Amino acid sequence: MLQFISICSGSSGNCYYLLKDGYGLLIDLGISFRKFKQHFSNYGLPLAQIQAILVTHDHTDHVKGVPQLSIDFRLPVYTSKLVHTSMMRNHYLSKKVPAAQQNPYERGDAPLQLGPFEIRSFAVPHDSADNNGYVIRVEEKCIVVMTDIGHFTPEMEQAAGEATHLIIESNYDEEMLAHSSYPPRLQRRIRGERGHISNAETGRFLAQHLNPERIRQVWLCHLSAENNQPAKALATVTEALEEAGYAPGLPGGLKVDPLPRQTPTLLQTL
Repeated sequence: MLQFISICSGSSGNCYYLLKDGYGLLIDLGISFRKFKQHFSNYGLPLAQIQAILVTHDHTDHVKGVPQLSIDFRLPVYTSKLVHTSMMRNHYLSKKVPAAQQNPYERGDAPLQLGPFEIRSFAVPHDSADNNGYVIRVEEKCIVVMTDIGHFTPEMEQAAGEATHLIIESNYDEEMLAHSSYPPRLQRRIRGERGHISNAETGRFLAQHLNPERIRQVWLCHLSAENNQPAKALATVTEALEEAGYAPGLPGGLKVDPLPRQTPTLLQTL
């Protein structure tokens, strides 16, 4: 049985968890270790089941709690060397991942086998030291993670086509951002080639590149608190998918759900 829970998803922190046959794989930990422990306790999830941490990139909202968890439970941390190096230099992280727990995994390396999970990484454009998307295979399922997206690439198109379950950024509503209090420079950064991706762009991408024979679930992640709303993200993406012939929300159709920013989802069996 494969299970999934989103602990949090947004600029205040990001963290996802996959559990298969007692092997727990954590993807990012961008909240405090104390808050993370409380969430795990509330759901009856034992920390001892976590066997490895997979990191997308070095921004604090994705790695804030990684060092403490790695230290306390002697957990290996897997990400690219550029991300490891930047985490060590990040002055917002008072503690660092011990050298013995740093495990560089580069794009183009042979697939990484962590317990039941076979993993490969791909590049995601963003204004970080490096940003990795992940294709995670377990039995017949394929979970793909791509977040903090400046723009889409052919490699990302291929990964989306492989997915049975896809976690993908849908950061902002274009009109909300245009009329927000954000100064022009920050708006340009968000819209830029190494910034974030809009609801409309995510909808078009999904409509064009999902494989209808494979895809079962799409989770919209990293929604902006100031420039998006879950209902707006869902409506925009759903409209694009319906125009492409998908039936999101209907029995037997594709499931699409925006992930909450600061509260965990239910533990789901995939």
